[in-house]
This record gives sequence, C-alpha cells and structure tokens, in this order.
Amino acid sequence: MLITGGTGTLGALLARHLVAEHGVGHLLLASRRGRDAEGALELQAELESLGADVTLAACDVSDRDQVQILLDLVADGHPLTAVVHAAGVLDDGW
Repeated sequence: MLITGGTGTLGALLARHLVAEHGVGHLLLASRRGRDAEGALELQAELESLGADVTLAACDVSDRDQVQILLDLVADGHPLTAVVHAAGVLDDGW
C-alpha cells in the first residue's frame, strides 16, 4: 500500500490505523522529504514494532518522473494493492 503524504499528520494517522486495526503488513510512505521529514524515522520504527514492513521515500507526487522512481521501489513480491493520497499543502490565503 502506498500513502502519499505518508509522514504528515493525516498520512501517519492512517498508517497507524491500517497497521494496528487492519493488519496491513507492507507500507510505502511517500512525502516530499521522505526519511528527513520530522518524525518519519520514529513513525517507521513504531509501525515496524507493530509488525509492518515500512519503506520511506522522498517524492513530490506532482512530478511525473519522481512518481515513476517511487513506483520502481515497489517490490515484485508485494505489489501495490491500494494508493491513498493524503498529501497536501494548506494555503488558505491568510
């Protein structure tokens, strides 16, 4: 399963829920900063302690070339079964 915005507030909440409540075993969490995102390594460790295999990747999902590189990370033995788009930037004009 791929979650874009996977290290952000909404993506991390969803990842925790999917692993803890639904037993999702393989997650690809993509965000613009990947492993360098605040709290990303802690999130990975938490999800792995619950039994999930977690890959963190840096990807701007608005860039086609970066998305292709991201999709190339998907292991043949664990093909994507779902994609959840939780990435976003708040720009409310204030």
